[in-house]
Amino acid sequence: MHVIILCRSLTQAQRAARLLERAGIFASVTKAPQNASTRGCTYGVKLGERRLEAALTVLEKGGITPGQIYRQEERP
Repeated sequence: MHVIILCRSLTQAQRAARLLERAGIFASVTKAPQNASTRGCTYGVKLGERRLEAALTVLEKGGITPGQIYRQEERP
């Protein structure tokens, strides 16, 4: 299972992904699914669910306030 941590903007999502990569957490910038946000075009960082707690800590220390967390099931 993957999670998407929603961000306020594409720029913030890119910054978050760089912070996570530097901390050894693989993350990619992705467009959030339509049902993940009512604000229209939203971006976030996608990562493995088991790395979520570490990622939230890294983002907090890096000055990024994470938004909503959206869980995404892997497709077979």
